[in-house]
Amino acid sequence: MTRITEPDLVLPSLYIIQKQPGITTGELIGELRAIFNPVGEDAEILQGRSDDKFSQIVRNLVSHHTLDQRLGYTSLGESGRTNSTHRLSKKGIVYLQENLSSLESLLSNNLGYIATVEGIAEINHSHATGKKITIFDENIFISEGRKKTVTAQVYERSKLLRDKAIDFYTKDGTIVCEACGFDFYKTYGDIGRGYIEIHHQKPVYQYNETDFSRLVTEALKDLIPLCANCHRMVHRKKDNPLSIQELRKILANQISQ
Repeated sequence: MTRITEPDLVLPSLYIIQKQPGITTGELIGELRAIFNPVGEDAEILQGRSDDKFSQIVRNLVSHHTLDQRLGYTSLGESGRTNSTHRLSKKGIVYLQENLSSLESLLSNNLGYIATVEGIAEINHSHATGKKITIFDENIFISEGRKKTVTAQVYERSKLLRDKAIDFYTKDGTIVCEACGFDFYKTYGDIGRGYIEIHHQKPVYQYNETDFSRLVTEALKDLIPLCANCHRMVHRKKDNPLSIQELRKILANQISQ
């Protein structure tokens, strides 16, 4: 079953077009592919075509005039017989800015195709219902300054969630990597006390009316403390992040050799 739909591509398309005004449809497909890294059915080549299902949905987004005529978010120009160029309208700029922080937080987490599509759907739902949503960002504290749009609310809530996760996993004053057992305090002394990175196994988001304490209780099941090395290895392949179980198996195999 195809997982991604035209509505899922609207906001990421605006994000790309803002960065590259005048981008062609072919270029847009490439940039969206780099963001989503489609897998499964969406990555299957269509019979008798050079397109897979993912790129065909992007082409449909343009040919159905969803971005320009239906939503009014872009203006469409012509680069050639079969390739349109895209620029944001004022309405598109406003819509993007309203959702930019949530989108960048989601994309920063690099959780793979299915989780990213599901996260985009949540952002769309929040906008359609008028409910404010915060998507927590696991990378704010390890790559600060890399993203251009991090609101104070995202920063503070992400920090609080991280602190809660560290408290939860700290036993007898020690917190270790759940994959390899690395202990920053044991290795580096006081400078490493209480330090760890927190990995989100799936997007963590909060609607403003959701009680934070209840959110934390639910989210802790999907938050894992990892050392920097293991965290990077989990996200080594953007299209297919490793589960903690898979990473542990890799480590065990390496040790046994």
